[in-house]
This record gives sequence, structure tokens and C-alpha cells, in this order.
Amino acid sequence: MKKLQRALVTLVFLAVPLALVGMFVLVQQEFQQTRSLRASVEQSAAARRYLVEVLSQHQDIESGQRGFVLTGDRAFLQPYDDGRARARLLLASSPSLSERAPALALDLRRLHDLSRAKIAFADKTVALVENGDLAGARGMIAAGEGKRLMDALRTTIATLGSREEAHLAQLTSARDHNRMILERTINLTLGALALILTALTYVIWRTLRHRQVAILRVKGLSDRHRAILNSAVDGMMVLDEMGTIREANPSVSRLFGYRSDDLVGMHNTALMANPPTLEDSNAWLRSLDSTGVGFGGRQDFIGRRADGTTLATDVSVARFDDDGRPCYVAVVRDVTERKRIEQMKTEFVSTVSHELRTPLTSIGGSLGLLAAGAAGPLGDKAARLVSIAHSNCERLVRLINDILDIEKIESGKMQFDRRRMSLGPLVERTVGANAAFGDAHAVRMHTHMPPWPIAVLGDPDRLEQLLTNLLSNAIKHSPEGGTVDVRVEAAGGTARIDVSDRGAGVPADFRHRIFRKFAMADSSDSRGRGGTGLGLAISREIAERHDGSISFIDREGGGTTFSVELPMADCLDVASGPDQDSQLPVLLHLDDDHDCLSVIASAFAGRASVVSVSSVSEAKRAIAAKTFAGVIVDVVVPPLSGLDLVPDLRSAAPGLPIVVFTALDDAPQAAEVDAVLVKGRTSFSTLVETMMALVGRAAREAA
Repeated sequence: MKKLQRALVTLVFLAVPLALVGMFVLVQQEFQQTRSLRASVEQSAAARRYLVEVLSQHQDIESGQRGFVLTGDRAFLQPYDDGRARARLLLASSPSLSERAPALALDLRRLHDLSRAKIAFADKTVALVENGDLAGARGMIAAGEGKRLMDALRTTIATLGSREEAHLAQLTSARDHNRMILERTINLTLGALALILTALTYVIWRTLRHRQVAILRVKGLSDRHRAILNSAVDGMMVLDEMGTIREANPSVSRLFGYRSDDLVGMHNTALMANPPTLEDSNAWLRSLDSTGVGFGGRQDFIGRRADGTTLATDVSVARFDDDGRPCYVAVVRDVTERKRIEQMKTEFVSTVSHELRTPLTSIGGSLGLLAAGAAGPLGDKAARLVSIAHSNCERLVRLINDILDIEKIESGKMQFDRRRMSLGPLVERTVGANAAFGDAHAVRMHTHMPPWPIAVLGDPDRLEQLLTNLLSNAIKHSPEGGTVDVRVEAAGGTARIDVSDRGAGVPADFRHRIFRKFAMADSSDSRGRGGTGLGLAISREIAERHDGSISFIDREGGGTTFSVELPMADCLDVASGPDQDSQLPVLLHLDDDHDCLSVIASAFAGRASVVSVSSVSEAKRAIAAKTFAGVIVDVVVPPLSGLDLVPDLRSAAPGLPIVVFTALDDAPQAAEVDAVLVKGRTSFSTLVETMMALVGRAAREAA
């Protein structure tokens, strides 16, 4: 609809002026044609008067001639002489009829010839009478030559008049036709303009109506937003680009004890107990501009009320544009009570950690010793009771440990020692550690490992805890004699661990809350298997802290598959690159294939630390930030070539070992590199030995 309105407005702005100009031109043409027709009419009338005058003068000539011949009275020569002189004058000044009607030229020439012949005949008869030859003059008249010339003269004049009238009629008809066309054109143009103006009027009316509706809607939204702003429990302030408060809701006044009028115009740092400098505050606001319009930042600060007292607050700041100028909305929340509750929670966790876990550990250890016969043989009944107490004590310890772990993870207090590690040994170690638990439930575990190593950047202890939770969950839900399959795969730069069982599957009403804390299926069968309901919640938190994810699907043929996806340690930057052993040489590996980066990094485990990059630009940044003992490059690294890096490497370190490891059989044997190895034809062990030999030689030469 908006496109149609714009098109109509454009049409009006173009069509109306053009139509008016066209009408002006047509009207001017009509005026010109009217003037031309009037001139033609005047010329035609003058021509007809001229013809009548010529005929009249010749008639006077003929009358005077005959009267003089018949009577001999010279009085008849007066009209004869006047007509003769007038006729010659008329013929000498005849109108140019041929310019208006070329067909009249011959008739006009004939008229001149007849006029001269008629005058000559009259002159001859008059001369005979004057010479006394009256009989001769009368004989000439009686012969009829004069009458024949006069009749021919009348006919020619009549023909000329008819032709003139026909020419005038033709001009008049053409003018009438042109006038009719002009009238139709003007009527059509006026009609089109009327339609366009009517449509434009409708569009303007509709636009004004929509504008009125939009104004009412904006007013309604403004009133609603104002009501929301004023009723919000959290304090909300609008800051200008310099951090000055331009607007504040009543909650800000309630939180800080200032009147609304006092807040407006105050700088936001005046509400802080330990305000930063204005320069630092404005710099922090400007740093939010880099995030674009939307959420910018969030932080805690201690606020200061008007009476000097303080309160703990949480403020989130978002940026928006107002007429092209940056503004900010700050939402301030009083978190004093939350901080107090967090302190109580911390104290409770400390109490649980010390006052419960310590005695329970002693109790569990004592019961274990009793069950093992440290205090002597126990009777069957006593042994059964001790075993029950020991089992429930261990269950309670696991519950406390899980509660403490989930609390540490959520509060950010759990430390993650992330390092480059291979998943294979971790999985084998965890499966072996849970073998006894599987035997107790008559469940076997089977692993499926890829033929090449897969490395991730993770905390071995926490990932083992995650995998242990999945294995114990799968074992508990597998039928006796069943098998739990553990599969490790890698694809697209992501490592995945699948743990699959053949249990009853996840109930439909439990799927949406399976990863929540203390979530357990409600069936009595699930209850009978025990558990704290925190294992999967802890597993999800651990996976997310490793920038990964955990999910589950129904397994074909029955059962459930839980999948953990973790990013592979393939493209580490120098700051987080491997530095597990400062004694190992550090290598740079450039390749656009993430799987190849991971495999080669794992192949050098224990021999060298590998910094993996996937682009020439990343490689150049790494070279500028760190010194390497050797470099492995691939040729094809879109959009550039890995060989483009060689000149920079040779310039920075002439003796640096460089190995080209590429899939191209006809890779260029560049003189600047130390070796060229082909993927698929060269084993990873050969690559490792070749590079380590070059690194060792370079080290000896440098020494």
C-alpha cells in the first residue's frame, strides 16, 4: 500500500505539470489556428470583392463602348475611360491567390489575358467610331467577339470565386476537425487530472487518517510505557551521551531518597558511594556503543542515598538512539536482600561442607571398617545392618557432594583447569572406574573409539565427573545382562561422546525437566534405582562451562542416547595455547581443516606443544606474539595460500624449520621450506619424526 501511495504521489508531481504544459501548448495552437483562419477568411473576402470589382469595371467598359458606338455621344466614354483605367489598375494589383490555392494560378492568368483582350477589343471599336468608321465598329460588335470575351470573363471570374469558396470551406472544415480533436484532448486531460487529483485526495485523506491512528497508538504506547515505567519496582533512568540523568521513574526516588526534580540534570555517578571519574564513566558508556543498539553492560555497585547511607545495587545499561544521538537506559535494582541471602547461603554451604560432610566421612569410614571385619567377625544380622547403614551413608555423602558441586558451579566458584587433552584415555579411564558399578547391576560397557586421537580443551576431572554421571545413569536404567555403548566421534570441529542404554527410555512428561535440579522420573521403578536427581543437572553445567552442550534422543530399538558435544582444541589463540610443559618446543600449525589440526596436535602430545590456527591472518598474529621452534603449513588455506607465510617466517627467523603438509600430490617444492609431505601418503608419525628432527637440528645449530 505504501508503494502504491508513493507511486501515485510521484505520478501527480509528474503528470499534473506535464498535463498543464500540454494544455497550454494546445490552447496556444488553437489561438494560432483561429488567427490563421480569420486571416484566410479576410483574404478570401478581399479576393471575392476583387473579382466582383474586376467584373464591374469590365461591365462599365462594355456599356460605355456600346453606348458610344450606338449613339456617337462622347458622354458614354466617361464610364468607359474610368472602367478601363480601373480595370488595368486592378489587374496590376491583383491578390496572390496562387499562394493560398495553387490551382487558381491558371484561372487568374486566363483572367488577365481575357481582360486585356476585352479592353483591346473595346479600344478598337472606339477607335473606329472616332475615325468615322461607324459601320466597321458596329460590324465588329455584331460579329459577337465582344460578347464572347465578356462571357468568358464572367465564367473565369465565377470559376475563381467558386475555387476561392471551396478553398475557404476546406480551411474551415480542417479547423473544425482540429478544434474537435483539441476539445476531446482537453476533456480527456481534464478528466485524467480529475481522477488523479481525486485519488490523491483519497490518499491524503487515508494518510491523515492513518497518521491520526498512529498518533493515537503512539500516545497509547507512551501512556502504557509511562505506566509501566512508573509502576516498575526497579529504578529506571534515561541518560544522555554524557551520563546525565534526563528522566527517572519514581522507584529511583524511592531507592535513593531524591526528589524527581532533583534527579533530573544530576550525573549518574552522584548516586554511587565510590564514584569513578567523569572521564572513566563516560569512557565506559562509550564502550557500550561498540555493541550497537541494544543491551550494553551490567555490573554491581554500591549506591549512596541522599542521607548518606549505602545500598547494594545491580545496574544493567542498554543503548538506544534518539534522533541520531546515543542515549542510555539504566535499570537499577536493590540487591541488598539478595546479597544477604547469598551470604546466608554461603554460610550454610560452609556449614554443610564442614559440619556434615566431615562426620559423615568418619561414619562412612567406620562402617566400612566394621563391614570389612576390622573389629572382628559380625553376625549375619549385624553385618546386614552395617551394610545398610554404610550404603545409606555413602548415598548421603554423594547427595551432599552433588549439592556442593551444583552450588559451586552456579555461583562460579568451581575452578576449571582447562587444558589440551585427549578424549580417548579419559573415556577408557572412566569406563574402567565404573566397571565394578556395572558388574553390580549385571551390565557390561562397550567403547567405540575412532582410529585417530581427538583432543579437546577441558578439565579432565570435571569431564570425568560428567561422564561418570552419564554412565551411572545408563547402568541404573539398563536391564540385567544389557550393554551400555560409549562412542566417541568428531565432525566439523566438534567432539561428541554418546552414552547409549537399552532401558525403558525417558517418559514423555519428564523430558522437559530432565536436566533440572532434583528432577527424577516419578515411576516407582525409577525411584527404586535411587539417586539424588542432581547428576544430569551437574553434567549440563559442566558441559556448558566447557562451551559445549548435552542432549538426549530415543535410541532406535529402545533405550536412550545421551550426547555430550565439546569444541575440539583445533584453533587456539596464542594466549590460551598449549603451555603444559614449558620445556617442550612450541610449534605453529596452519591448516583450514579442523579435524587435521586436532589430530596433529594430539600426535605431537608429549613431544611438542602445538598452536593451531586456520587462517594466514591468525598465523601472522601468532608469529608476532610468540616465538616458535617450527612451523607446519598447508598449501590450500582459502582465500590465500599457506606458502604466502613462508617469506615472513624466513625474514623473521632464517633458520626456522618449515614443513609443508598438504593434500596436493604436485605441491611446489619450494626451496624456502625444509620438507614437503603429502597427506594420505605420509603417516602422522613420520610427520612428527621429521619435524622433531628438524627442530633438534635447528637447536644444535643455534647452540
